[in-house]
Amino acid sequence: MKTAVEEQANGAVNMTADKCVQFQACVSDAEIEATTRSITDMERVVNQLEREIYAITSKDQMQFMMEYSIRLVEFEA
Repeated sequence: MKTAVEEQANGAVNMTADKCVQFQACVSDAEIEATTRSITDMERVVNQLEREIYAITSKDQMQFMMEYSIRLVEFEA
């Protein structure tokens, strides 16, 4: 399937042989980078996206809910 997509992309933009080789190198580099990311790197990216989209991370949300629950129990007591 990957090869079919690459062939379609190559044909769609009428790549020359040199550009096709560059494209293949970019695809290869992207595959290597994607498979060598550590869990820490992935968590960092997810946290950054959460900060940019929601302005708070899920870890911060969980910490808030825990504190909120504790304070609510204290208040009700």
